[in-house]
Amino acid sequence: MRAALIVNDRAGSMAGLVEPRAALLSALRSGGFTLRDTLREGMTLDDQWAHAEGCNAEVVFVAGGDGTLRDAAARLVDDHRAFAPLPGGTMNRVCTRLGLAADPVAAARMYRPGPVSALRIGTANGEVFLYQSIVGAPSRLMRFREMQRGAGVRGWAPVLYAALRGLARPATRRLAIRMGGHKPARGHAAVITLPGLGEPAVLTLDLARPNGFVARLRQAIRWFGGGLGRDAEVESLSGGRIMVHGRTPWLRLSLDGEMRLIPGPIRFRLHPGVLRLLPAPGVQ
Repeated sequence: MRAALIVNDRAGSMAGLVEPRAALLSALRSGGFTLRDTLREGMTLDDQWAHAEGCNAEVVFVAGGDGTLRDAAARLVDDHRAFAPLPGGTMNRVCTRLGLAADPVAAARMYRPGPVSALRIGTANGEVFLYQSIVGAPSRLMRFREMQRGAGVRGWAPVLYAALRGLARPATRRLAIRMGGHKPARGHAAVITLPGLGEPAVLTLDLARPNGFVARLRQAIRWFGGGLGRDAEVESLSGGRIMVHGRTPWLRLSLDGEMRLIPGPIRFRLHPGVLRLLPAPGVQ
């Protein structure tokens, strides 16, 4: 199976590897993929994609954080090539949901040539995401996370400080939500999550309405653990399309961990079957 490899060697866990491209190439070739790769370590992502366009690949392996994978998915929507993600960031939620190992080289060894399937994607006013979008004040923390990258343990100090300041502010219901089949609702923050493999083809909305500092801290902890929807002060809804309005012309949101400012209202949609995926064996 002819393949191309895109590596963001500046991403979280990739930065700690010695010659990550060479290690990934070796793992993929041992799994039965043909990669005629002449690129060098440290090349820009745009240059790597330009090379991938001309190598007649059937599948494109992309190693990096969730933001790198999101960009790759946007490039490969409605493309004949299959998408094969590899973890390389800090949280790697996209790859975790697909059942891949946390180590990028170990994840590469899981793949084998075979039939492709389809991966659902979401869009927010046309911008692609693969896992989750957060609208509202909590998405501001993503800006501080970007500042932390590469700064080591000390870099977490501004992130922690910003989180505590954000939790101390009064919660306001600045967001208005419209969703087919449900009454309009208001809340402090909206978390829109794509369905996992084997789950019904609907978006899940967790609308937070925290009452005080303790509730906001509790919800933040539950969000990190993937259990926000079980909180008593969170309303969970599901549907195919969601519209989020704010009190300002522009809304702050994160897409798979990367912050954006988008003009409102934000329209979320689920798109099944537009992205070809090469699954790892045993992952349906």
